Amino acid sequence: MRWTLAALLVLACAGAASGQVLWVGAAAGTSWEWQAPTAPNQNFLHSTEGAPSAFVAVPLDEDTLLRLQACDLPHQAVIDGVGWPGRLRGYTVGVDYLFSNTFGHYLFSGGIGAYRLRLQAKHPPAGVEQSKFGWYAGVGQWFDLSRRARVTADLTMHHTSHPDTPTFVAVTAGLAFSF
Repeated sequence: MRWTLAALLVLACAGAASGQVLWVGAAAGTSWEWQAPTAPNQNFLHSTEGAPSAFVAVPLDEDTLLRLQACDLPHQAVIDGVGWPGRLRGYTVGVDYLFSNTFGHYLFSGGIGAYRLRLQAKHPPAGVEQSKFGWYAGVGQWFDLSRRARVTADLTMHHTSHPDTPTFVAVTAGLAFSF
């Protein structure tokens, strides 16, 4: 609890120092799973389900953001040789580096977090739906609509330590607003 309060205090001070308190954004897109165990003959298994995400980011300086993000990645877990459809919900913290260009800003990001497996079953096997450590890295472009509004386009790789160590590539587009 003390670490959470300390982190929130640092976030509040950092945001106030740069003149913008925070960025809030939401995006949706699609994802591919690298060498999914349910598709052994494919390198990338495309999901027909969406890959939504939402974030809150606090400016640390003009070109650096500290991002808290929640995302959903479709995943079919293999348990005792049977595929169980579900999702990995990621709660991550990371850093975004922004570089100005003609259309807005390039974005390079990375971070760590917890990814929780949630199966789409009424009675999932006991002990399977749990959170595991993971990380992400990404690139993107934020297109300026105004000083406080941007269209976002991101390509992000997520990797978790769940069984079969799933790795995902997600492509999303969305909106971000500064307050």
